[in-house]
Amino acid sequence: MAHVPAERQLTRSPFPINLDNNINFSPDGRLVVADTRGDGGINTNKRLVTVDVRTGAVDLFYTLETGLLGVGAASYLNDHEVVAIHALETGQKYDFTMRGGMIIATDGSRKRRWLDSRSVLPPFTPGALRGGTHKHEPDASGQWVGFTYNDAVMKARGSDLRNVGVSRRGMRVEVPADSGGGAFVGESFTVLLTACVDAPKPGSDEYGRAEGDCWVGRDGYEMAGGRRQRARAFRGAVTALEDGATKAYSEVYVVDVPDDLTQPGPGGPLQGTEATHPAPPAGARVRRLTHTARADDHAMRGVKGHLRASGDGRWIACIAPVRRGGGVVDEVHLVDPASGAMRRLSRLPEGVAGDARFDALSRFVAVGCPDGSVAVIDTRKERWGAATQIAPAGPTPGNIVLSPDGSLAVYNRTVAGVPQVFCAETGY
Repeated sequence: MAHVPAERQLTRSPFPINLDNNINFSPDGRLVVADTRGDGGINTNKRLVTVDVRTGAVDLFYTLETGLLGVGAASYLNDHEVVAIHALETGQKYDFTMRGGMIIATDGSRKRRWLDSRSVLPPFTPGALRGGTHKHEPDASGQWVGFTYNDAVMKARGSDLRNVGVSRRGMRVEVPADSGGGAFVGESFTVLLTACVDAPKPGSDEYGRAEGDCWVGRDGYEMAGGRRQRARAFRGAVTALEDGATKAYSEVYVVDVPDDLTQPGPGGPLQGTEATHPAPPAGARVRRLTHTARADDHAMRGVKGHLRASGDGRWIACIAPVRRGGGVVDEVHLVDPASGAMRRLSRLPEGVAGDARFDALSRFVAVGCPDGSVAVIDTRKERWGAATQIAPAGPTPGNIVLSPDGSLAVYNRTVAGVPQVFCAETGY
């Protein structure tokens, strides 16, 4: 691996600046958005900032009202707004099931509106959910926003599952107000795309958790016949029997996102009932792509990392184990969203560490290494697997994000106990 150990420390902030591995770059590539959570997590945070990647200047553009806590994991929605996890503004304590997506202006005006609607009164409302959406990720058009979700109604019944869903903007869903202030109205029609189960059957394709999700390509993946299909990839937690015990492993799944979200699918009402989770719409077809949990070598089972897809929709990047020198290391693997074919990309001496991030132009993946360096690995046919070190060894690099043109990698390193923002040129 060629050695190019150049990086810049962009921030020297007295408070944490956490990128959270989202759509952090502004469309023009000049700013990254971040939150300021500490060890306590998003539920303790009240601020959003941007960082200028040329100068390192930090701009505090949004602060929660006095008494509220819980905002973070922001992504750019367009050139003047972000979408972020946000606590309810009526005073309820922030929780995985008590939050939503808020669209917030980045000009400091505090202009904001809800992305999704929250309905809390039975029989509930199609196009609205009853819990908390989080980790909001706009697609390339900005009109569709993916997220993960936990349901408040079913959590109260002992079924706290994490699912993947989507909001289609421009389809406002009105919901009835409630005396407790738990309902709100957003600008989108919102549904779940996955249907987790509480106890997946070992050896089956059932999954008990859906997370680590991403959009597949700018406009989906190519199906047989050349048609493009909008889709989200996610890690689904399956189970396998090992020595008489049930063990969970993550696998790569993909779910097709239908154009029409309003038609209920076979699983039940879109909005759920008092005794069931919200159900996916018709056409939300889920397919399991990888089957590592069936490997004879138990050490080779499971995939890791936040999934990320190439801009052309050809590949989904994940982290999976390989044998080396009598031990096991993690390497980057790419999965075909159409066929499920899985191909190893990286062959680094000590493997990789953390999440892989795909270049929007589909040329390379950026990833951290066990020694704290950052590498880029080429995904083009003629240079498949060629690796270049772009940042030196140091404190663990986390939340690696790439500029829209792929020329700059930005990431967190912790300095004197405080997460700061660093950057390095990728050479592309």
